Amino acid sequence: MTTFPDPARIGVPLPCFVDVPPDFAPKAKYAIGSLLLPLGLRPHWVEGLNAESARLYYGPERDARLATAVHLTYDPQSSIYFSRKATYDAEAVRWDSWDKELWPVLFGDERGADYVASSFYWLSGWQEYTSSERDEHGRFPFAASLQAALGTAVRPSVDAYREMLADRLQAAGISIYRRTWGDRTWTFCPTHDIDYLRKWRPGLIYRELVENTLLNHRGVGGMARMARLGGFIRDFIRPGDVYRKAFERLQSETMAAGGTATFFIKTGARDPHDVPYSTRSRYLLRRLNALQTAGFDVGLHPSYLAADRGEYLREEAAILRSLLREVPVSVRQHYLRFEQGTTSHFQKESGFKIDSTLGFAEHEGFRCATCHPFQLFDIEENAPTELWEMPLSVMESILFNRRKYTAEEARDATNNLAKTCRRFGGAMVGLWHNTAWDELDCPGWGQHFMDTLHGAVRAGGNVLSLRKALTRYLATNVEKKG
Repeated sequence: MTTFPDPARIGVPLPCFVDVPPDFAPKAKYAIGSLLLPLGLRPHWVEGLNAESARLYYGPERDARLATAVHLTYDPQSSIYFSRKATYDAEAVRWDSWDKELWPVLFGDERGADYVASSFYWLSGWQEYTSSERDEHGRFPFAASLQAALGTAVRPSVDAYREMLADRLQAAGISIYRRTWGDRTWTFCPTHDIDYLRKWRPGLIYRELVENTLLNHRGVGGMARMARLGGFIRDFIRPGDVYRKAFERLQSETMAAGGTATFFIKTGARDPHDVPYSTRSRYLLRRLNALQTAGFDVGLHPSYLAADRGEYLREEAAILRSLLREVPVSVRQHYLRFEQGTTSHFQKESGFKIDSTLGFAEHEGFRCATCHPFQLFDIEENAPTELWEMPLSVMESILFNRRKYTAEEARDATNNLAKTCRRFGGAMVGLWHNTAWDELDCPGWGQHFMDTLHGAVRAGGNVLSLRKALTRYLATNVEKKG
């Protein structure tokens, strides 16, 4: 069974002293640890008389005892803010410059920016925890996010804070050790949600022939309607189901590029938003065997209601385990339904180690303001969890269906995300369903996957499943940068 190391035990120890109110201290320590991890460092917490040995200090005043320490500004108003369940006023944002760009910092005072409290806000999902805004699927909507208000959806602010911290550490003579992805400085993680095992099910055939053609529910003209009917007939009589062919091609194209990917499989259907398929299907069992033999990661794609019903998630996880040779570690919720605290608790309880749900359902970019893996934080318990987040940054249906991008616009948006992940040494996690290469209903999606895959390889990234990516990331430090 795959296990991931405790971040408190990996990396070069850096003596750190935190002087903040007791209830805020776990939040501050979590944020500092998350900032240091990609730098190959881990906080070694010192207290009381040992504080003089600290090389990093986060507290209210400059302390003469800590002359050699890097002093991080602590804004006392931040701990007051996090003691309440209050939303954040976008008008309170200040902007700091790094690498010729302005980055939003949420807390700070006349002494400077509070990167620690700002990082905690983004990484913990605090904006979702404090907001009552939800869409028709119970999801925190992009329109209600601070990223939407600030225009920073595709700019990972936490990663910029980390670089500002790295500059200060190096200026103080503290060496950093950039964490990498094995032999590469960034990675591309292709992932695939298998929502369907075949396209032309009876309900879809009825929709095409009766609703769309005879009743014209799409409201299109006669010529367009006949053209679509012709496309349906060609697709229907062509050998092999288009979704099954895409399922297989997503694997083969990734293997041809020298990589692996993560496929999320459904084992339950409990709501009209779920399309059931049999886990006893010979086709599915052959596909699972092929994926595992090739070293791909197979994770769970829970049913629609499993995001907030733990018994469903546990049952579906048990079914998936019974189908695989290796215990699954990865999970992504259907429809990206994720409630802060609740969903992650059920995922951990069901034995998962990696979640990759946290991307916006309506906009590409960085929902938690980072492209690096991080541990999820349980706000109610006021403590980090053992569940790692590999944040989702792009999904093809967002680009083509929600954003209404052309093929060129979708390619440009994805390339820009890849450049950002490469810039910050992170992971670009992308999602393509096995509807790719369905040119009748999803034109251009398959080519978008191919462009992204080959573009990542040309740009020097490796192509890894979530399991392999996180394993390499947590195991690797490269040469000293100091």
